[in-house]
Amino acid sequence: MATPRASDDEGVVVMPGDTLWSIAASRSGPFASDLDIALEWPKWYAANKTTIGEDPAVLHPGQVLKPPPRT
Repeated sequence: MATPRASDDEGVVVMPGDTLWSIAASRSGPFASDLDIALEWPKWYAANKTTIGEDPAVLHPGQVLKPPPRT
């Protein structure tokens, strides 16, 4: 899996092989559990639905995803 690049302020540039799960995991820190990531990736989708489209499983390399708002 590729590692998303760009800072949180700029967003995350989708690389080949990235998924919302992998992006959320890379931004959740080294101690994030599967449950933490499972709760986080839908927030990434909600924040980027207009960029991603209707299927959260389909990301295209080069898309720039903005981080979800912190709650």
